[in-house]
Amino acid sequence: MKNRKALALIAILALVAAACGGSDGGSDDAVVEVETTEAPATTEAPTTTAAPAPAGDPLILASLMPLSGDLASLGPGIALGAALAVEQINAAGGINGQPVQLIEGDSGCDGAVALTSLNDVIAQGAQGVMGAACSGTSLAILDTAIAAEVVMVSPSNTSPQFTKIDKKGFYARTAPSDLLQGDVLASLLVEDGVQTVSIISRADSYGRGLAEATAAAFEAAGGTVKTIVYHATDATEFTSEVTAVGKGAPDAIVGILFPETGCGVLQPAFEQGLLDTPWYMTDGVKDAGLASLCGLGTALDGFKGTAPGSAAGEAKDAFEAAYAGVSADGSPTFIFAPQAYDAVMLMAISAAANGVTGPEIASGLVAASSGGEKCIGVACIALAADGVDVDYVGASGEIELNAVGDPTAATYDIWTTEGDTNPVLKSVDFGS
Repeated sequence: MKNRKALALIAILALVAAACGGSDGGSDDAVVEVETTEAPATTEAPTTTAAPAPAGDPLILASLMPLSGDLASLGPGIALGAALAVEQINAAGGINGQPVQLIEGDSGCDGAVALTSLNDVIAQGAQGVMGAACSGTSLAILDTAIAAEVVMVSPSNTSPQFTKIDKKGFYARTAPSDLLQGDVLASLLVEDGVQTVSIISRADSYGRGLAEATAAAFEAAGGTVKTIVYHATDATEFTSEVTAVGKGAPDAIVGILFPETGCGVLQPAFEQGLLDTPWYMTDGVKDAGLASLCGLGTALDGFKGTAPGSAAGEAKDAFEAAYAGVSADGSPTFIFAPQAYDAVMLMAISAAANGVTGPEIASGLVAASSGGEKCIGVACIALAADGVDVDYVGASGEIELNAVGDPTAATYDIWTTEGDTNPVLKSVDFGS
């Protein structure tokens, strides 16, 4: 999906942010001289107008999504979820009586690109970041964000590695760990009668984590993993890896890929006749329009995949109606867009309750996601500002962050391929 409206909406929000500005650093003790005149005598009480409540500091957030590189085809669609959340928050009055400011940055799927963008948005005053998209990219910039006391909430980091590292409370994610997606994918393989698989995967924290989780779950269910082949993330030639994954005639091939390099894998697979074997994909290529991107026509039709999705309910319905109104083609959702919307909403709810600095936002993320009065969308912000303990029900589902910032509730979609589209066949819910 080419999200021209997404880019337009984000650009508009960026202009709003620039127009709103921030504190000019002037002293609160400045003296203003006011000229006064004596009021004429009257028997009526003078008309008075109450002064508006003083506005606090603005909430400044950033979106760090891949607008270049291997996930550039997905970045704008995900970022649109965040921009939509900001648009709704500002329409409802903003935070602290001021519009939320959203700064757009490019993370690529590259730690160096993301670090430059992160430092730039921090210099502009960002206290919270929606991003990054790639697990390896977030790992590369996380220490910098923590040192600056800036919160990161990723909509799409699924590497199990995040669960184990100390984020000091400044990191959370609204997408679940791939330990769970591995179980879902293995169950799908078993359900489809697959007995042997080979796996070809990116050699990064996302690819290795999901490949290992899938293999372990599939073998625990009685299946056999013939081989796992990893490809370098910056590779341009994949013929030998494709040949290796096809050896032994597995019943199915699992591809844990990203779009651009994924085409580099799928094109030689087509040439070697390996697309005659069923392939199972993951979230990294959903909604990327692989048929056109890779020039493969209908060769991928009927292949299945797994990806984090959204739980059915009022919150999902409301998000999809709103997203359809701003997406370029009227699509009601996009891979990880609901999770991006939720990332911004959680930061905004915490800011409304606790304050707009990074440490203040970090202090309330877990509380905003569970344990209080259930609410959806901007209604949660009004409640939080009034001191109500809220339990945000997200566009992606219940979320329910735990102490290390991982969601403990999740929904997975089982999808298939029809041309450039990936319709959902069914969804699987996991409660906390």
